[in-house]
Amino acid sequence: MKKRVSFLMALVMLVTLLGGCGSDPQSGDSDVRTVNLRNTASLTTSDPNMTTNTHDYTVHENIYEGLYDLDEATGGYELRLAEKVEPNEDSTEYIVTLKQGVKFHNGETMTADDVVFSYGLAQASARMASYIRTLDHVEKVDDNTVKIVMNQPFSPIGHMMYKVKILSQKEVTEQGDDFGKIANKAGTGPYMWEEENYNPMTSWSAVAFEDYHRGKPQIERITWHVIEDDTSAITALQTGDIDYMVVPISYWEDVKSSDKFTCVEKESNEVITFCINIESANHGELFRDDNIRLAMMYALDRDGINQLVCDGYGTPTYLHINPTYAAAAPTADSLKNPIPFDLEKAKQILAEAGYPNGVDIGVFNVAAGRNESYAVAVHAQLEAAGFKSTLSVSDYSVAGEKNVQQDYDIAIAYDGGNYDFNNFEQQSASSAIGITNVLFNGPSGKFSDLSKQFDEWLQEGASTSDEDERIKIYTEMYNAYYDTHTQVPLITLPSCVAYSKDLNAVAVPTDYRVYDWSWNA
Repeated sequence: MKKRVSFLMALVMLVTLLGGCGSDPQSGDSDVRTVNLRNTASLTTSDPNMTTNTHDYTVHENIYEGLYDLDEATGGYELRLAEKVEPNEDSTEYIVTLKQGVKFHNGETMTADDVVFSYGLAQASARMASYIRTLDHVEKVDDNTVKIVMNQPFSPIGHMMYKVKILSQKEVTEQGDDFGKIANKAGTGPYMWEEENYNPMTSWSAVAFEDYHRGKPQIERITWHVIEDDTSAITALQTGDIDYMVVPISYWEDVKSSDKFTCVEKESNEVITFCINIESANHGELFRDDNIRLAMMYALDRDGINQLVCDGYGTPTYLHINPTYAAAAPTADSLKNPIPFDLEKAKQILAEAGYPNGVDIGVFNVAAGRNESYAVAVHAQLEAAGFKSTLSVSDYSVAGEKNVQQDYDIAIAYDGGNYDFNNFEQQSASSAIGITNVLFNGPSGKFSDLSKQFDEWLQEGASTSDEDERIKIYTEMYNAYYDTHTQVPLITLPSCVAYSKDLNAVAVPTDYRVYDWSWNA
């Protein structure tokens, strides 16, 4: 599994990729030290409302902010552009006092008008719909105060107030149809787009915002470089052209043996998940047989997947949420009595279900790249138990859209698990493999016997202001969710981070937040 880097070959590939990077950025300012980061794909938009792409997200988090922010150390939420948030008695309205003196990158001062405008943009965006579906409207109280009105009692608003970024009404309006296509000055974050170096297909930069409300960042410039090939990226790290990156597992042993880097091994916030579509047009009836799904559970060897794909660095799991990074996590039954790998048991159950010679389970949907490796391993394990399927590998966005639209028989997907379990309902609803999309929003109601109970749990949890009580409710819901064996957590992915010894970086669950970084003296 270990790959040895061919420096000569990779360096040739890097000549055109990184010709302008290093401590002297393209602007020619030799006094500014730039942190150079790898992006595995081009930037699709500068509009935070128009993407769910992780590649865009890691960039936008340095440029835009919401009323709340993610506390990356705990997975919970903290105030950012809001000074105070006060709910009414039934959590249908929230009075939000804004932090005063916050400047946009265009020099304008943030007001309630900008907040109302930004939430309107989010409501108009199909990509933001899941995060704000319980929102009715936002109205201005005065220049420094807004009222957020929900369409139902809803207490777990942290994720919504984090995901909706506050944008300058003036900047967005002035750019018009160009907004999202070019660099803008609509954010309040610690870094602002550098217009002179905005080349979304190849590289782009952001510079420290002098008037940032929490104080100017110590790192003065960030430049992202599109390097799709892992070998080229590793070589860029080795030569110092990239200062910080998440290292592919197959290269980790080589990288951490070097004395040039600070190396950090940790669990990530991402969980690889095996998905069974009981609403599949061709195989849904088969999958609705509980014994078929149970046989698949016994066929899954998590330890084998971890060794084969992750070189043992991953963590086999029976939980969709990584408790390490969750401010609140469920005490789930799946952790107490997990279904173990038992190939003979899988074959036995499949035979008793009427398929002693195996059964065709259709098309196995998977995105090219990392997910493909997991799919290949799971495919082989299912085949060994008698489940025959055809791997269908497509581009990340294509495969993801198929998952969202429930256009698959079985699939591999992944979900983030560093969020607060108090927001489980909202977070899971925003995911292609989330509870509300998968379990009972399908054409036939999917688990119709559970649908009413899920509705009750969701309503009860959302209307409960007591966080401990909400966790209890959501834990019941989670256990029922897991026990359907439709969405099966397999591996908590490892995160192996390496960065220059000259850099004092903070390797947190979601990485690439540069504000807290600095250069060593």
